[in-house]
Amino acid sequence: MKGWVRLVALAVVVLAAVPATVVAQTRGGSIRIGMDADTTTMDPHRSTAAVDRQVYNNVYGKLVDIDARFGIVPQLAQSWEIKGGGLVYVFKLRRGVKFHDGTDFTAEIVKWNFDRMRDPALASARRSEIAPVKDVKVVDPLTVEITLSAPFAPFLSVLTDRAGMMVSRAAVEKYKDDFARNPVGTGPFRFVEWVKDDHLTLKRFDGYWESGLPHLDEAVYRPIPDSSVRFTAMRTGQIDIMHQIHPKDVGTAKAERGVKVSEIASLWWQGLHLNNQVAPFTNKAIRQAVWYAVDRNVVQRVAYFGSGAPAWGPFPPSMWAQDRDFTDWKRDPVKAKAKLADGGMPNGFAFTVKGWNQPIQIQELQIVQAQLKELGVDMKIELLEFGALLADLNSHNFVALRIGWSGRPDPDGNAHVFLHSKGGLNRVRYSNSRMDELLDQARSEADQAKRKVLYAQVTRLAAEDAPYIWLHHDAEVKVWAEHVKGFEHISDGMMRFKGVWLDKR
Repeated sequence: MKGWVRLVALAVVVLAAVPATVVAQTRGGSIRIGMDADTTTMDPHRSTAAVDRQVYNNVYGKLVDIDARFGIVPQLAQSWEIKGGGLVYVFKLRRGVKFHDGTDFTAEIVKWNFDRMRDPALASARRSEIAPVKDVKVVDPLTVEITLSAPFAPFLSVLTDRAGMMVSRAAVEKYKDDFARNPVGTGPFRFVEWVKDDHLTLKRFDGYWESGLPHLDEAVYRPIPDSSVRFTAMRTGQIDIMHQIHPKDVGTAKAERGVKVSEIASLWWQGLHLNNQVAPFTNKAIRQAVWYAVDRNVVQRVAYFGSGAPAWGPFPPSMWAQDRDFTDWKRDPVKAKAKLADGGMPNGFAFTVKGWNQPIQIQELQIVQAQLKELGVDMKIELLEFGALLADLNSHNFVALRIGWSGRPDPDGNAHVFLHSKGGLNRVRYSNSRMDELLDQARSEADQAKRKVLYAQVTRLAAEDAPYIWLHHDAEVKVWAEHVKGFEHISDGMMRFKGVWLDKR
């Protein structure tokens, strides 16, 4: 935890030490963005990858957004009212908003978007996120009323992400399944082209509703999976801003002339997904053995160079829901051996974990591999490119799989979709009626203090059942060239470019 406090303090020092120079905003230019992976789909209602959201925040408008302190702020909805004991949300929409194809954004379109996400035939991950939505009613062309089946404290927070992103009905009906490669939103930039594993290009949308925005002509996303290669591209002027950097390179980046670095607490968690419906992880004791075998402090110190924080649940230190009093997560070989015996495998066992072919993830898995080997457990590592890893995750084609979650502002978004038996991202097929009850109760409780107590119980039950082995909470780091102006770094990690401009004088 000391490392995390140091990280936050350091972030304040770094940012405070570089006061913003007042520069006249200029219009035009192309910003080149270095990404850690290629986009997987341009349909926000079908997306399950964090990398997609980096592009979406510039293509799609949302009903509401978040600010740097996770406050809910207006976007396509200019105001809202909550009535009926928290069951009814009435949104007043902005007048004159157009989609990139020229069609109007109206209350009818909002209703259609919710109907689309809720349609079982679409199999949208958003369906789980908005499960409490009972009815969507068009009051008038610019007013929509959403009624919930039960109070749902995270509802507005959910709408700051993909569930709140509005897509063009006309475009979906025109392109059907090909909409994923022909996206149309109301955002500051419109989609131009996507050449897989090479680049994705956006252009300024001249019909954007915010006067004078965006400043840039173009945004070009380049997938550069190797973080060292990505950083080299940053240093040599091939890209203007990069998403994430290897922790070992942060110090170098801070000393680099002409480069800005922002390092803040994130919402991320990283961990091992254990398939609860595939042997040997059908056996709770065996999952618990892995839980106690892993030294998360070593993972943080070695793989992440001391940045971020060790993880023992889905809630990071930046989130009020984290149970800081819970201590039964530290490595305990004696307990691990006892659990192996309880599970009928006192001499250990073998299994394969699938992971992303990235340096930091490889090192992380090698650390876990060595720690398990000390207890007679043989963990083999199979490395895949990100798209293939995601496909195997979504199809439950794994015994164990290492992947992360980019996090959400409300703790519900870090836990419910993974731990609830009906959760949209519960790929490990974990099911415990008590966990369902806790998560549903936490969703419906408006009092944050009471929710915190419930989430402490969620953390402890998740440790007991061990469907996931949480490993680490990342630091959220962005690096950009000095000529990039107006960029605001928010802890959700999503890069928003509507207010960014380039000063290359």
